[in-house]
Amino acid sequence: MRLTLARLLACLCIAALATGCLPAPKPIPTVTTLEMLETAQYLTQNAPPPGFERSVQFPRIDDNLANLPSWHYVVSLSFDGVYADSQEKTKGSISAEIFSNELSGERRVILKASGSAFGATERDVEGVRISNDYYLVDQNKVCTKVNDAPAESKVADLSAGSLIGGVKNATPVGERKTANNFKVWEYTFLPEDVVPPALDLSQGGKFTIAAGDLWVSPADKAVYEYNITLNVENAILQGGRPLTGQIRAAYQLIETGTAFNIAIPYGC
Repeated sequence: MRLTLARLLACLCIAALATGCLPAPKPIPTVTTLEMLETAQYLTQNAPPPGFERSVQFPRIDDNLANLPSWHYVVSLSFDGVYADSQEKTKGSISAEIFSNELSGERRVILKASGSAFGATERDVEGVRISNDYYLVDQNKVCTKVNDAPAESKVADLSAGSLIGGVKNATPVGERKTANNFKVWEYTFLPEDVVPPALDLSQGGKFTIAAGDLWVSPADKAVYEYNITLNVENAILQGGRPLTGQIRAAYQLIETGTAFNIAIPYGC
């Protein structure tokens, strides 16, 4: 009996020593759900190509288009609200369709404006630049060479960036699509990264971002589509009176790489 007890104690001591020599148990790995795996896989499959996978910067929404041989886009800016000083209702819109052959220095801008918010009556004009020569076709379809009138010649130099601003920094959200033969990815941005349309704020004036979206074509290193909605108070746009209401701006790249027939307008 004593021998058996001695042997049992000896076995217990050996077991205790052996246990002390074993490595510490590994921590339990973090539990990964099926939903987490599917999300990670989706983001990986829809990640933008190299150079665009982290962030993009387009402080002027049409940045980088000058590096392409040719391009065509439409841009618009509209307001709906009231005059801040009188609360009288007012609206206004400006839209432009712009064509450019960068290699030959040719540009064509079809500009339309309406509404009292921008301090202008109905306007439907066309500006053309061929090298350093500028032409303007007014709403009566009369063409004039305007090299000596800088203010008028700017119609042909109008750009989306100067009209509606852009985005200083944006990051991908994992969404992509093919639209009009463009392979594009969606990006998101913070309100403080928005470069708003050209506006002056009167005393107590402010603006906030109501909504916005941005789609980029990495192959063109350019923005494909951009929409932004701002709520403004006591803001002066193109006119001289402060406005309170909502501004909407939109930009859409139509095509790139097509040489356009941009010639001196008829009548000049």
